[in-house]
Amino acid sequence: MSVSSPRDIQAASVAPETSVTAETSVTAETSATPETSASASGASSSASADDATRPRIAQRRERQRREARRAILDATEVLMIEKNGSDFSIRSLGERSGYSAPTVYHYFGDKDGLIEALLEERVARLADEFERIEPSDDPRADLRAMLLAYYEFSAEHQTFTRLMWTLSRKGESRMPEAMNRVRRCIDDALERFGGSGHLGPFDADSAGRILWALAYGLVSLRITQPELTWDDRLVERALDALFLGMTEMENPSQ
Repeated sequence: MSVSSPRDIQAASVAPETSVTAETSVTAETSATPETSASASGASSSASADDATRPRIAQRRERQRREARRAILDATEVLMIEKNGSDFSIRSLGERSGYSAPTVYHYFGDKDGLIEALLEERVARLADEFERIEPSDDPRADLRAMLLAYYEFSAEHQTFTRLMWTLSRKGESRMPEAMNRVRRCIDDALERFGGSGHLGPFDADSAGRILWALAYGLVSLRITQPELTWDDRLVERALDALFLGMTEMENPSQ
């Protein structure tokens, strides 16, 4: 008497199932009715409709996300101006924006994240404006225009400017990344100005520090002493005087 091997036993056990499956498949195909075909067609159409709907749903959700962030950030700006800083509650922000506290936390994490997002967005507008400026044939005029624009932005948004110079509750700087873009634009203009031969004895790095010191000093004076009477052309005259002094100063090494 021969003994079947395990492989034979497996083959024997699979063969009948294969045969049955084939017969079932033939029977199912033979017995398919118009109703069955219509049902399959309907399922296919439904799947196609779902595929077409998904992008629209994603677009709507993205639009709603942008609208929520926009409303929350705008309300934050209003409260910061009213409170002259960040001394406001998330509850009051919810009442002002129309969005609940959990929604605020969902989009921004915490109050520091909210303030950082607002600063980033507002300073990014200034950076965008600078990056759209095409260099002219007068690098001094380009640099002067950028420094004036920085001063005007800081003077107009004093609450933001004060916050940028402070630390968050986590002990981290609030200076937004977009400020680096602003500085790069001004540094590039400074390099072009230096290449024109009008920096006198100064190199571009030293001249940049002097110009930034003047710009920061004027902004700080405007914010910390608002009671002072400002001549409309004070900032322009200060910049022009500095440019003139740098250009005409004799090089002590000569």
